[in-house]
Amino acid sequence: MMPLAVCRIQKIKSWGMLKGNEAHTIRERDTPNANPEVTNIRIIGSSNNIDLATLVKEKIGKQKIRSNAVLAVEMLLSASASYFRPQAPHEAGVYDKQRLDKFVEATVNWLQSSWGERIIRAELHLDEITPHIHAYLVPLDERGKLNCRGLFGGRIKLSQLQDSFGNAVAHLGISRGIKGSTATYTTLKKYYAAVNQDSRLLNLEQFFPKAQVNETSEEYRQRIIEILTPEFETINYQLNERSRLLQQKAKLEQTALKSERFRQELESELQILKKSIQTQELPLELVAYELGLNQHNQYLPQQNAIDLVMQVNQCKFDDSLVWLHDRFGSESMLAAVKNHAVDKALYLTNQNSQKQFIPPSSSHNHWKQVEYYLKREHSIPQSLIQILYKRKLIYADIEGNAVFIARNLKGEATGAYLYSSTQSSNDFNLHSGSKRLKGWFHLSMGGNSSDSTTEAVLVESPIKTLQLMASNAPHKSRTLYLCVDSEHAPLPTEFLQNVPNITTQLCYSKIIALKNSQSYLMEPLINKSGRKNKSQQTIEI
Repeated sequence: MMPLAVCRIQKIKSWGMLKGNEAHTIRERDTPNANPEVTNIRIIGSSNNIDLATLVKEKIGKQKIRSNAVLAVEMLLSASASYFRPQAPHEAGVYDKQRLDKFVEATVNWLQSSWGERIIRAELHLDEITPHIHAYLVPLDERGKLNCRGLFGGRIKLSQLQDSFGNAVAHLGISRGIKGSTATYTTLKKYYAAVNQDSRLLNLEQFFPKAQVNETSEEYRQRIIEILTPEFETINYQLNERSRLLQQKAKLEQTALKSERFRQELESELQILKKSIQTQELPLELVAYELGLNQHNQYLPQQNAIDLVMQVNQCKFDDSLVWLHDRFGSESMLAAVKNHAVDKALYLTNQNSQKQFIPPSSSHNHWKQVEYYLKREHSIPQSLIQILYKRKLIYADIEGNAVFIARNLKGEATGAYLYSSTQSSNDFNLHSGSKRLKGWFHLSMGGNSSDSTTEAVLVESPIKTLQLMASNAPHKSRTLYLCVDSEHAPLPTEFLQNVPNITTQLCYSKIIALKNSQSYLMEPLINKSGRKNKSQQTIEI
């Protein structure tokens, strides 16, 4: 298996936390898994005794620091053990020096080219199981302001970070990993704990010492059990973790294969569509000949006929159509128009297809008005409002509307519902740029965030979602509330098929309309139901 790149970050929000991280990095704090006979190497930053806090403060300067600001970001950069010691991946503390030097060179080049003067220090650790680098940077944006969210906020930026580091070490035979899979992001703290649970080397002489004088066989047996128990616990943990990782790897590979097949199908359909439209396209060489271009290098082969005429004749779109009609007739001119439109549409689509939804701006001045509106008009508990406000799922915009953020199941914002705080109805508007088919207003309550969802409730508006959540509290198990605002709203069928209980709190007419318009989505859920209660529309899957 190709070695994988490791790039993890940890946000440091307090000076005490920064001091603790530094104590670990420079080995002022006892590290049980570290070999005290091995010296670590500082690869970026001076060797003086200036502490990290001083370096961070100098980099931040005199700007005001918010109470919740991220002061620094610690990066842990490494690769699978099989890269550093391909002949003995399970032999802790061993590495191929030539491979290590190449990795360090590539990583330092990446840090300096990507982050420049933001990097204040980087240490190469060789005293633990696998070589790795700790790098510290101050998250300053282009204006020189502390702005960690601007650099590392959200899944997209974290994915771009993985892409960037993966590309930097790809020439060493190190892979970025499967992109586009459903893998979750591992924090630096969790990763570092896993690294320190790496392979254990069993010393049989230590585990099976000689029997002591006057020691009975039962006493010797108990002593051996006490020695071996913690080691076998570690080995069992590693075996379980290996099994879990193999299952996760197989699942990710399957997801990646499905994505690739889907991409190939779309590409094939696009090519068929383009060919069907371009069957009557004017040969560009013929248009160039009529324009008096005798050398092929006088025009770009990727141009279409209309753009070529406009460029050479220095004319407008209308004049180019007249010219083409005069030379080649109406049929060829119309074919050129179709291809011109297709080219422009594809260009605009490619330019904007990855455009992220931008939520409306938040207005702190209008928040009290919106908060009062939600409590007074819709009887939503203030504690619930405050939780969602802190998570930025509900807030006020500059026009005084209550904003409810819609997201996909990955948590990425896809749109926003706007409620006027001067009206008591459940009517809403959508913020411009909302991708209504891409997500929902949804919340999960009860249990732990890592628990599987055991119940799902479909509700017809964000306001009613909050009202229902409050009336059903407390939640004993993990429950998903999903806003289905119209009969045209898509359903996350693949996710819902794995939820044991689904309840719809929709009016009967909307349920019927939803079934009629999206039977291909609803039927898989209904067909698996053991019974259906008409009063609550409960579906047992």
